[in-house]
Amino acid sequence: VEVWSDFVCPWCWIAKRRLEKAIEGVTQHVDVVVTHKSYRLARGMVPTGFTDALYAKFGNPTAAQRMMDAVCSAGAQEGLNYRFETMRFGDTSDAHLLVKSVQTSEDKQRMIEAIYRAATTDGIDIFDRAALIDLAKSIGISAASLSFDDREMVSEIARDEAEANRIANGVPLFVFNNRTYLSGAREVAVFEKALFDSAEN
Repeated sequence: VEVWSDFVCPWCWIAKRRLEKAIEGVTQHVDVVVTHKSYRLARGMVPTGFTDALYAKFGNPTAAQRMMDAVCSAGAQEGLNYRFETMRFGDTSDAHLLVKSVQTSEDKQRMIEAIYRAATTDGIDIFDRAALIDLAKSIGISAASLSFDDREMVSEIARDEAEANRIANGVPLFVFNNRTYLSGAREVAVFEKALFDSAEN
């Protein structure tokens, strides 16, 4: 399963948790390998308050609040705490570069989860490189292995985005066995069906 997501996409963490539940549900029948790919929803954008960004997008506070309420409700069902008052929206290049510079798949998974929690629940500034390094160190990843300036990784992010844009618009996006795709924070049962169907093909 290839997964495209962004740390400032409010539905992406919910979708991640639902996919994980689906994988747990089929693990006795299907061998699943997850590959995470990068996608920046706000390339070149200076970080701003998330609520301000939503007001600008929707044009009125009522629509923005309705969206935040829906995310908070869905997140709570998955045990996730969304604190829009401290969340920020902007270019997440450094966070994606941090993940790409992590060596093992297991550590990448842990790093991705830590960044989501930091940005969404803990009010940590994921747009600050020092904060990102501290976050990596807090889960046992050596700062010596991390890089924000590797040109090949910068190019890889651009390739990830171009590949996603050929399939669908926006994230979260999931491609199963290079055959079928799902977009959005689907229900666990939908992910389970996609896992079974792609394994049978």
